[in-house]
Amino acid sequence: MGKIFPRLLRGRNSLQDHLSNILLNKPFSKKDVKSHFGKVIYFMKIRSIHRLNSRIRNYLCLFLTIFIASSICSTILFSWSVSKDVDGKASTWANYLVERISFLETVVTSRATFDHGLSILRVTPSGEVVNTRPFPIEIKSIAESPIFQKVKDFQPGQSLLIKQLATESSEQDEIYLIQRLDHSFAIAKVPSESLLPVSPNDTELYIKDKAGNTLYRSEISYFPKANRVGKLFFSDYHVFLTAKANVQNFGGLSITLAKDISTEFYAGLLLIAFTAICMGILVKRSAFLTWDLDKNEQDFIRINNLLKQVVDKPERKIQHLATIESTAKSIREVDWATEARKMSFIENRNYITATAFFSGKILKLLDEVASHSQQLTRSRKEYHDLVHTARSIIIRIDRNGMCTFFNEYAQIFFGFSEEEIIGKSVIGTLIPKTEKGESELELMIHDLTENPQDFPVNTNLNTRKDGSQVWVYWTNSPILDAKGKLAEILCVGTDITKRKAIETELQNTRNYIRNIIDSMPSVIIGVDSQKMITHFNTAAQQLAVIPKEKIEGAEVEKAFPPLGKYTDNITQAIESGIPERGFRTQGMTDPNSHQDIIIYPLTDGMKGAVIRIDDATERVRIDEMMIQTEKMMSIGGLAAGMAHEINNPLGGILQGIQNIVRRMSPDLPANLKAAEKAGCSIDSIIHYMEDRKIIKTLNGITDSGVRAASIVSGMLEFSRKSDSRKAPGDLRRIMDKASTLAAQDYDPVKGYDFKKITILKDYDDNLKLTPCTATEIEQVFLNLLRNSAQAMNDWPEMKDSPVISIKIKNERDMVKCTVSDNGPGMDETTRKRVFEPFYTTKAPGTGTGLGLSVSYFIITQNHHGIFQVASTPGKGTTFTIQLPIAKN
Repeated sequence: MGKIFPRLLRGRNSLQDHLSNILLNKPFSKKDVKSHFGKVIYFMKIRSIHRLNSRIRNYLCLFLTIFIASSICSTILFSWSVSKDVDGKASTWANYLVERISFLETVVTSRATFDHGLSILRVTPSGEVVNTRPFPIEIKSIAESPIFQKVKDFQPGQSLLIKQLATESSEQDEIYLIQRLDHSFAIAKVPSESLLPVSPNDTELYIKDKAGNTLYRSEISYFPKANRVGKLFFSDYHVFLTAKANVQNFGGLSITLAKDISTEFYAGLLLIAFTAICMGILVKRSAFLTWDLDKNEQDFIRINNLLKQVVDKPERKIQHLATIESTAKSIREVDWATEARKMSFIENRNYITATAFFSGKILKLLDEVASHSQQLTRSRKEYHDLVHTARSIIIRIDRNGMCTFFNEYAQIFFGFSEEEIIGKSVIGTLIPKTEKGESELELMIHDLTENPQDFPVNTNLNTRKDGSQVWVYWTNSPILDAKGKLAEILCVGTDITKRKAIETELQNTRNYIRNIIDSMPSVIIGVDSQKMITHFNTAAQQLAVIPKEKIEGAEVEKAFPPLGKYTDNITQAIESGIPERGFRTQGMTDPNSHQDIIIYPLTDGMKGAVIRIDDATERVRIDEMMIQTEKMMSIGGLAAGMAHEINNPLGGILQGIQNIVRRMSPDLPANLKAAEKAGCSIDSIIHYMEDRKIIKTLNGITDSGVRAASIVSGMLEFSRKSDSRKAPGDLRRIMDKASTLAAQDYDPVKGYDFKKITILKDYDDNLKLTPCTATEIEQVFLNLLRNSAQAMNDWPEMKDSPVISIKIKNERDMVKCTVSDNGPGMDETTRKRVFEPFYTTKAPGTGTGLGLSVSYFIITQNHHGIFQVASTPGKGTTFTIQLPIAKN
């Protein structure tokens, strides 16, 4: 009604169209409206108002002239008074500025410890910094700075106040006061608030340097966006008057003062308005108004009070439904018939009648609105109860990421109250904010507010008020406005922190188990009841014949063809639940490899099996070596027996040779007698034997016998069990025994004969003894000699005669033995692995790969020595052994 009744005075057509189309939804025609309001509008606008205007027209011109004249005079007087006051204040602030800067110059040039908040530099005419206060700085020279370039030519006594705009090294604008002294410059960094002794109140003040840079300005939020009219500025119902004062000192400064004269300005306007109202009343009262004008005025006052009673808002703010009910009650309390009879004019009486008619229609409309409002209130309450009591996080955010709704459970869960979260961005509150704003979560929120349909669900890490982080599963729904455009996004969240922790722990456990399985050297393959591969480790991946991505889900015999013949065993293990063991195969990785296969069935009702394939190559080699060792032990026993059997006739042969030599000696009388008895002299017999080289033959037989006896003795000593007790030993004698044994090596098939190798020995005459087990060291030497001899014999590119050089000498507190050959040598990879157990470069069956590893163990562990090898391919190999000398 507050919008309807004033329209009755605006025009007939406007009134009819508005009431008919909006309030009544066209329940009656325009003809009916004219019958009710035609007379009202005609008499109200034409008869009454025109009659009143004709009576006051003459007086209006006179008083209007007086009003305009008084307004102009008041405006001129007001402007002159305020302008003079503002100009005086501008001059006063200019004086304050000069005095303040002069005071700051005194502070800058003085040696007092109080710096009044200034940072002061003392600089030489060449730009070198000689002194700083209150804090030292690292800058040594400012000769190249723009500020110094401007003042370097100043004469003593000159000063300048200048503003340095922000640069890459300085993020803020800075103001400097520079004064040229007799022998230096004083440069002070001045805060803008220090340029004036006090801050202006209710006054906008600008201080600018000669270049137009603002050195100081007060903070009045209305002035920067003001519109200028001469010296007046208008902004948001505020009025400012400006004045400007110039200061010639300090490089030229200007002060612009803007005073807020809103109070004076509007007071003047109110005064003029008040004067006009008074004039109007005076004109109205002074005119000879008629009785009907007075009555008409009373009618309008009564109508105004009546409408005010109906349409005025209640003093306290109430809900919409209560407002509707209060308005309907106010309309029903009016006795429209009585009010119509009180009107003095028929036009006003018709106006009240029309108002009563439309009031009935409005009451009907208000009742319908009240009914809908009650239903809406119930719906809102149900919605409130549903949203706020739900055990889910429910929030709404707008397109800028600002939170517009935050239910009670969300407040309890995150720890934020509505006042702390409503109207704020979810970035920096519920989602961690980064310095550049380019984190994955922040970018996701930006994308969500632009295209929510692309993120129907998402899971992310959110932050509570106490800083703790929680995992939340969100479902997002767009909320559209009346035009179908995105207005807000409804986000419903569920706390999945515990589930996420369990998932993380489960994943870590899976990764841990996976790493354990992958780190195993054995091949691990998991299959289901259909013999389809469900799992495999890294070792199995290397054994498969199909790509890695196709292994899982493939048939075991297709991915691993060697396992095809064990499919029946896999089925048997799955059905019986008993592991299948004892399968050994050969050649799965290379032709000389051996593998053991074990099939373990799954338990606890799971149908499947795990196939484990272990590399048994070394185990097979050890078994073969044990068999070979047993053979060697048997051969050693046979050799010992043969040595004993050979030793007896050999002793008889040597003893017989010795008897022959003794019986040929002229020194024995028995020999002389036997020669004379035979009819010849002993000398002739000796000459005969020498001519026939019988003596030389006997000497050869003796030497061969001695050498054979030495060989037999060495075989006996080598075949005996080693005595682990150490005793001082001579490495020269041990090396000689080993070389003697090595000289017996001969292989007619390969054409190998150790005796064809030249042995060069270089022994120290004063060699010190070393504590050792002689048989073990002899075994090491023999192994080195045989390896060198065999390497040179097997090298087809051997051009020079094979040579083994042996050197044994003292070296500080050690005895050093080197064995070198001119054979094929070794590359770096072989040299690094030469001491590894079972590593050999020989063909299968010709070497165990244990000789050098056992020798290395004997030297380094049993004798605490050093065993090293140096080799160059094509130039030979040198083994170096160092053993500690015997003490005392």
